[in-house]
Order: sequence, then C-alpha cells, then structure tokens
Amino acid sequence: MEFVFTFDEKNGIPYYHQLYQFVRHEIESGKIAAGSRLPSVRSLCDSLKVSKTTVEQAYQQLVAEGYIESKHRSGYFSLTPEHSFGSSTDSKYIDVLFPTAEQRQPDIDFHPARVDVHSFPRLTLKRIANEVWNGIDQTLLDYGDAKGELGLRKQIATYLQHSRGVRCSPQQIVVGSGIQFSLQFLVDLLGRENMQVAMEDPGYGRAQSIFNRLHVGIKPISLDHDGISVKELYSNTAQLVYVTPSHQFPLGMVMSYSKRIQLLEWAEQTGSIIIEDDYDGEFRYSERPVPSLQGIDSHHRVVYIGTFSKALAPSFRMNYMVLPVSLLEDALHRLQEIDSPVPKLQQLIVERFMDLGHFERHIRRVRRSYRQKHSILLDAVRSEFGELAAIEGHGAGLHVLVRLQTNYSEVELAERAEAVGVRVYFPAHSATLHIVPCEASPTVSIMLGFAGLGAADIVEGVSRLRAAWL
Repeated sequence: MEFVFTFDEKNGIPYYHQLYQFVRHEIESGKIAAGSRLPSVRSLCDSLKVSKTTVEQAYQQLVAEGYIESKHRSGYFSLTPEHSFGSSTDSKYIDVLFPTAEQRQPDIDFHPARVDVHSFPRLTLKRIANEVWNGIDQTLLDYGDAKGELGLRKQIATYLQHSRGVRCSPQQIVVGSGIQFSLQFLVDLLGRENMQVAMEDPGYGRAQSIFNRLHVGIKPISLDHDGISVKELYSNTAQLVYVTPSHQFPLGMVMSYSKRIQLLEWAEQTGSIIIEDDYDGEFRYSERPVPSLQGIDSHHRVVYIGTFSKALAPSFRMNYMVLPVSLLEDALHRLQEIDSPVPKLQQLIVERFMDLGHFERHIRRVRRSYRQKHSILLDAVRSEFGELAAIEGHGAGLHVLVRLQTNYSEVELAERAEAVGVRVYFPAHSATLHIVPCEASPTVSIMLGFAGLGAADIVEGVSRLRAAWL
C-alpha cells in the first residue's frame, strides 16, 4: 500500500497531524479496508520526505484512538470501525494530547491535568530517599510483592478510610503504574471475550483509548445533571461501567447521593462491576470532599481507583486500586503471574513519606493553593466575560468548564487563543489546537485548568482570551 498525499506547507498545521488526519479519513471513509497493512515508518519517511519522528507521532496517535494497531515485527494494520468508537470528530470523549516539539509552546497553558510542580516536596522526599538507601539490606534488592509493598498498602488503606471513606483492608489494594495498568489488569481478570464497558458521554478519553486497544466494546451513556444516566444503563448489556463520580471529567458535576444508590442497585441487580476513578477526589474547595462510591457499596461491586499523579506528580507513575472481596481470590491467582510494575524503592519512599505524616500535610498545603487559584480563575472569567460565560464544574478538581456565548467555532477559538500565546482545551475534540473544524455553535464549552499556573498567569491568560475572542 502507498499513500498519495501531499503536505500543505502554508496552513500552519504540523506535518504529523496532517498525516494523522489523512490516514484517519481514509480509514473512516473505507478507502483503507479493515485489516490492511499500512506503509512502514521507513517507507513513509522516504516517500513523503519527512522525519521518522513525524511518521511515528502520526501512527502513535492513530493507535491511541483505535484506528490502527501495531503488531510485533509485522507493522501497523487498520482496525474495523467498531474498534475505533469515540475516535471520530463526532466523539465527545477527551483524548488529551500533549504538545509536541513541532508545536509552538504557549506562554500560558490552561492544561486541565497539570499540577503545581513548585509545590512538589523535593527536599523532604530527597531526605527520605537517602534514609531508605542508608537502611538498605538484601530484602530491598529482592523481588517485591506483586500487589505492592505491604507497608505502603497499609498506609494507603488508612489514608483512604479517613479521607475518602473507602472501606478496605491492605489485602484488597493493588499498587500499579497508572490507569492503563489498572484497566488492563481488570479486563484480564474479568475476561475479555465479548466484554462491553459503559462510559460517561462525554468522558475520559484516555480510558476510552485503553479500552479500545484492549478490544473492549464501548457503550456511551449520556449524563444527567447529577451524573451518568442509570436509566440508560438498564437498556444495555455492559458488564462494566467506568465513572468519575466525585468530579466528572470533563464536565465537572458531582454524582448525587441518590444517583450513587441507583448505580449501586443497578450493579447488584445486573451482576455488573463499577470502576470508580477518583482521580482528583482530594481537591474540593467549597465543602468537604465527597465520600467515595465504594464506601457505601455493601454488595462488593465497586473497584476503586486512586492515584498519586495529582497529589504528588504525574512522573511518579503510581496509582492503586481497591478490589472488592468478590474479585479478590481470582485477582490473587492472577497476581502470581506478574511482578509489581512500580519499583520497590519508590514504594518504600512513598510509604515512609505517608507514615511520617508528610503526605497529608502536603495535600492540605496544595489544596489551599489550588483553592486560591480556583477562586482567582473564577473571578477573572467573570470579570472579563461577564454574562457571556457560564462556569460549570467548579468547586473541585484542577479545571473548570466555561460555556462561552460566541459565534466562533472551537477551532477558531483555539487558533485565536494560540495567536496570543494561550492554549485552551475543549471537551468535544482532541486537545491539540489543530483539530478538524466543526460547525459554529452559539455556545462553546472550554476547559480551563489552573493548578499548574501561577496567579498572575491565570489573570493574564484570561485577559488575553478576552482580547482574542471578543
């Protein structure tokens, strides 16, 4: 197979994204049949006269969105349309793409998942790391527990019980390296054959991409004002549902108590499993954090997933899941086949960090900082845009959703923001600024993250957006 394709050098869109758009369109239109072998990276580099990085970035994005798959030593192959649900321009799923070297870096980036790296407890963790190394013995150098080190699991269980209302023992906790590890482990545990998962629509695109790569069927479920529509859940055959009840991503609503009870009743009646992704449950600013769904589950139908990525830093690549008792025996058998994906030394450092009380002090400190930034962002949006902007999903998390009255399309708003050195994100499309244009709408939803920005940058960024958009 050869691609008949020419880059547009004048439109400002990076070459990798132009190639990605072309291949995606060819697959969606049926011009590239399912199962077709795509040109190799090297052959495309030669024929298109571009770098290896350009082709690899395009292919990697197509893999992430479920359009193609990579087979070891065989190359890249297109997938059937059902494997790429949620990847078209009509999808409401978020797939946050991080800026590449080919994109001009903005002065101010309202990324919805960035954290404040300046608050990272470097010195404390460095001291604890030295203490762990100084106490090194043979056990530290040996293989660790596949579930995660027991001391760390004890600390997590204690923390979750009094901070998130999670009821569990250390034996129910499995330490992992991120959401991909956790979801893949659960899919393998429950059996992949004919598996279907219900997901919030709109919802978290990275989870959707992971399920796509695992060949799990996805059933989109619409959202009510207080969370996922349980009524729609009863009308489908999904064995799993993936939800973000404490701060829905990306719209930001909190699932009501009555909706939580309905969801648990659905799981009990249908024998289904609920995956509760509590990705930023620690950060609530107007009232106490909402207790977890797992904490009110009396029938052992909820898998709770938490992470250190928002509380400490994404680079830690450490999360954890709390398995229900109903899955524990099968999980322990499966864990005998694998090693923990998180280095033992790193686990021991975090264990000691928590045991000495530093973790909870750190959470309280960054929560105060984020509360202040959250307030500054709300004031800035209201001051600059007035009645033209309605703010939703505020009071929690690391981003807010702004519904702006405008005649510009999302791509036009993004381009105008980029022109003044600001990057913004939209729930309805991938988060790159070079997205496929859509029809203009009287109201456009925009995600503005605040945690990774300083107060002055937040105010300046919103001011630039007003100048660019009004």
